[in-house]
Amino acid sequence: MTSSQECKLSMSVGTVNYLDKNASITSILPGYEPLITRFRLNIYQITMLRDQQEVDTSGIRDNKALLRVGLAALAYDISRKTEAYASFANNLILVKEVHFAETSLTKATDTNLASRAQIIYEKAAANLTNLTPYGVTEDDLIALKNAGDLFRAAVPTTRTGSTEKKLITDKIARLIKENDIILEKIDLLIEIVRLSQPDFYKGYKDNRMIIKTGKGSLALIASATDAATGEGFKGVKFTFIYQNGNGTSVRSAEPLVKITSKKGRFNVKNMAEGTYLVLVEKPGLKSQELHINKAAGDRLKLDVKLEKI
Repeated sequence: MTSSQECKLSMSVGTVNYLDKNASITSILPGYEPLITRFRLNIYQITMLRDQQEVDTSGIRDNKALLRVGLAALAYDISRKTEAYASFANNLILVKEVHFAETSLTKATDTNLASRAQIIYEKAAANLTNLTPYGVTEDDLIALKNAGDLFRAAVPTTRTGSTEKKLITDKIARLIKENDIILEKIDLLIEIVRLSQPDFYKGYKDNRMIIKTGKGSLALIASATDAATGEGFKGVKFTFIYQNGNGTSVRSAEPLVKITSKKGRFNVKNMAEGTYLVLVEKPGLKSQELHINKAAGDRLKLDVKLEKI
């Protein structure tokens, strides 16, 4: 999922939770139930698809790469031994048939490697009795055949993985678009109780706000030091709680929690724009609460001096 889609999903989860907690109000809205049911189902599907999408396909690629290396090594070893036999037997046709430079196997396309390994296998199998003195056994040929079969089976797997991932990406986009339309309809229904339920209405608007993740190399540099000595404190917990305009927490925004390192520092790479309540705490130290404001493109520096209890 893109960062924009992740932000929308986070907003959607916060919004549906808020609406569920206020079912006594939403239950009077005409046509609300089928909308929220579909909305909730879409959130579930998006979450499941995201988890599936994030399955690391590198394992598939790594497995194919290992199979490729093994097949090329076996094929080259048997081709050299078969070529040696053919040369001593003055079988020039067989020499040509099994002569492959090592790079022609290791750097071949998937299809060519599989094809060349199969040729080497077939030619060696046809001359197995004569190849025994050259160190080619039946077990060697079985190993080569199995390696070839496994490699050929692995070749389409990576393409299938990429195709499936693309289908999942498209489906997530469709579900998010559908939820955007549903939310626009729910927005209109919420307007019905704007005057009669002002607190509920305001809370809904807060949760409906999409908090966009800022982009940049570094958003915040923070440190926690001893007010007396200036030395850094390790293990100090900073909790950043996103605030709305009147200083109350936005329920849809998960708090950002960071712990200072050995030198009493930490960095935050991405941070949404806006105001944060920051809780700074560690057993044995006096806790602090402070507010910071993150503007677009700004890099904040937060130095907190703590006193021991």
